[in-house]
Amino acid sequence: MNNNLYITAKLKYEAAAYEAKTMLDMLFNKTVMVGEHTDILKEVDKWAKILAEALDASNALDEYLEFREKEGQETP
Repeated sequence: MNNNLYITAKLKYEAAAYEAKTMLDMLFNKTVMVGEHTDILKEVDKWAKILAEALDASNALDEYLEFREKEGQETP
């Protein structure tokens, strides 16, 4: 298995999750953000979905590693 590919995928999902958390934090806590978005709930929904997708993908990779370890296969 390609170590670099696994690491790149994990970092991609972690970065997307961090970005979504940052955006949600700004939407919930920075009044400037609210003024820039007329449909604030739509923005919250958008970033919550991005966060969920990134966390799901990252967790899926973790579960895949656990599966390979249980099967006695090489892991990245």
